[in-house]
Amino acid sequence: MTDGGGDDPATPRVSEALRLHDRYLREVVLAYGLCPWAEKVLREGRFRRAVLDGATVAPAAFLAFIDALEAEPAPVEVAFAIFPSLDLPSAGFDKFAEQLRRADRARRSSAAATPFLLAAFHPSGADEFQDRNQLIAFLRRSPDATVQLVRADVLDRVRGRGADVSDGVARQNFATVSARGVARLGAVLADLRRDRDESYRRLAPAR
Repeated sequence: MTDGGGDDPATPRVSEALRLHDRYLREVVLAYGLCPWAEKVLREGRFRRAVLDGATVAPAAFLAFIDALEAEPAPVEVAFAIFPSLDLPSAGFDKFAEQLRRADRARRSSAAATPFLLAAFHPSGADEFQDRNQLIAFLRRSPDATVQLVRADVLDRVRGRGADVSDGVARQNFATVSARGVARLGAVLADLRRDRDESYRRLAPAR
């Protein structure tokens, strides 16, 4: 799967992070129809990715990614910032994503001027769920800690058609996962985690 440009897999770790994210998009997001606009956006190349590698990542690097997205000649509707070496638990990464959100808002005239809405994904998210709201964390078990950016006006257009976007997507995802089998999807997510751990272990320098 291509990313529509913007990635430079200059190192083996960056290349692996992109490969693993491709698997997640293909085998989870697209295979289960989890996002109502994902297939079209990916097919038409209206998405970008950046791998921000390092044990620590300054907010400035993430803000530079947003600036690059805004400078694109055609609107980018969905983007992903992948953090393969950021060693944070799921709750810690949620806080980090909130710091990034606040840093972007702080440099703008108002929250309404922020072009993208952010969502945190993490490999150590919930491994079970009881209802459609808890399912969100289960589905967001991406191979690496990742921040998804969705252009706000994309959601505005959907809301303008009278749809409750979040609730509608949650209901549909719950029905799809329940019908196709929770264990089946859980096995896919577990295999992604196994693939990630083994891949990065091979890339680790010998001691």
